[in-house]
Order: sequence, then C-alpha cells, then structure tokens
Amino acid sequence: MKRCKKYYAHIVVQYEVEDRPVHAVLGVDLGIRRSAATVLLRPDRPLKREDFSVIRDGPKRQLLNWLNERAAELRRAKKWKALKRIQGKRRRIAEYFDRLTAKRIADISGNCLVVIGYPKWVRANNYRGNGKRWLRRKLTGWSYGRIIRYIREECAEKGIKAIESDERWSSMICHRCGSRNTERPIQSIIRCYSCGLIYNADFNAAVNIGSSFSAGPWSRGVQLNHPELRVIRPERSGSAEAAGL
Repeated sequence: MKRCKKYYAHIVVQYEVEDRPVHAVLGVDLGIRRSAATVLLRPDRPLKREDFSVIRDGPKRQLLNWLNERAAELRRAKKWKALKRIQGKRRRIAEYFDRLTAKRIADISGNCLVVIGYPKWVRANNYRGNGKRWLRRKLTGWSYGRIIRYIREECAEKGIKAIESDERWSSMICHRCGSRNTERPIQSIIRCYSCGLIYNADFNAAVNIGSSFSAGPWSRGVQLNHPELRVIRPERSGSAEAAGL
C-alpha cells in the first residue's frame, strides 16, 4: 500500500495459543467515568481487597478534550488545512488508550474466565428528552464496542476466554441478596434497603456480571461448574471496606 510517497506492507500472522486452565471468573464493568472496574470471583474464598481493581482513563479524556477544543478553534478560524491534519488524531488516541485498557484487563485476568458487561441498551434508554443531556453527550464518544473487541483480542493472545454478558440492572441489583429494592444516592454508591448493604455501584455491577456466568459444555467452563460460584457473597461487615468505601 502506498501512502504519502511511502510503501507499507500489512502482514497477518496466525498462531495457536494453548488454553489456560480456569480457576476463577473476572467480572468487568465498563464505564464512562472509569474505563473499567473489575472484580475477581473465586469459588473457594470470599471477596478480598486485592480482588478489586479500577482502570481509569484520565489522560485519554484530557487529550481528547484538548483536541476537541483545538478543533473548535480551527473551525471558527476557518483553518481547514490544519483541521484536516488533526482529523484522525482523536481516533488514534482513543484507540491507543482503549488498547491499553484491554491489555491491562488481560494482564490481571491470569487463569480466569473474563466476563464483560455489554451495555447494549444504554444508548437506547437515554433517548432525547429524558432530562439527561449531559449523559447523552458522554455516550456519544463512548466506544464500548471497540473496547470489548480489544479485550477479546488481548485475552485470546494469552489463551484466555472472554465472553460478553448482558449488564442490564447489574448496578441496581444487590449482589448480596439479589433485591431490586435499592437506591443510588449518588452515582457511585448503591444502597440496598432489603439487607442494608452500602456498596460501590461499579464493583456491585462487576460482581453481578461475573456471577451471572453459567458454566457451559466447553472445557474451560466445566472447571467452573461449582455449586457455590453463583452465590459468592462477601461478608457484610467487610463488604464496604473491601469495596474501598
């Protein structure tokens, strides 16, 4: 391929990766304010502080905001050549940081099955006129489909299986008792009126996403067909502390 008087060659390399044995499930909740929140679920022990992790994307937002402001200035000044030069830079920066997020998730997954919450209905539910204009603006630049694809690719290179799960109501259902009698006093906190749990909403969603996995007929899932896997509940006294609240 010739571009800008230079020739480039695209080479595709295919290789086989051995499957890793699976001993746990990593629930991944994608978000806008946080790139991802993950919780490691093991069938043989309760949740601990080291099972929780957060991947932030502050540098990505700063760079994209600066480029958006720069593009707006160039449009007002009608400097079309300079605007064309930065046209693809925003996309490349977003792809670069999304790839870093996927690599981070693949690195911490270890011998786990990665279950990613797929926010399929988030844009459909935030329709025009619902009073959440600020959220719709944020959703416009949220490329969750690309992040999920990158996670699957990075996990596949390490021999780790990554699947998608419907995340509807995952942040509103109490992961301890399964009740929907909950409230979000602020965006990052969930309060359950049935069992009294106060928890981080992102981590609560990640626990529900990971716990929703049901072992299938494949070899990886058979090892996870544990009777206690779907009912992993942290102790009430230590749940808020483990969530970093």
